[in-house]
Amino acid sequence: MKLFTKKSRGRFDLRMIYDAFRGLSDGTYSVSIKRIRKNRSNSQNGWLWGCIYPMLLDALIDVGWDEFTNLEQVHEFCKMKFTTETIVNKHTGEIVTIPHSTKAMNTTEFSSYTDKIREFASEYLNTEIPDPNSTNLKVH
Repeated sequence: MKLFTKKSRGRFDLRMIYDAFRGLSDGTYSVSIKRIRKNRSNSQNGWLWGCIYPMLLDALIDVGWDEFTNLEQVHEFCKMKFTTETIVNKHTGEIVTIPHSTKAMNTTEFSSYTDKIREFASEYLNTEIPDPNSTNLKVH
């Protein structure tokens, strides 16, 4: 069972939650609370794939990374560079690094991800990626 409630002015309306619990039989129950956030928007995704990644691909090639040939490679490169998590095996000490998916990012996480890419492009590739609301935005 999933229940949703909204906090407004510091208060929750818990009537629906109370009613749901009242109808349950005796026993032990687990309750999980998670803040719901908006997933990245279609316009954010369009900016990433239509502007950021194409500009980054061109910039990577310009500095000698001729091995990059498509946007999917740029996407994987960015995930490895900006979204990784390091996991250590407690028994062997082996370390693995895994990238996180960008699909599950909420709007705030996605904004942070694109900011990191833009900073990298500016600092290391001498490429200024325009803001999504910029009049200089050129979508490939």
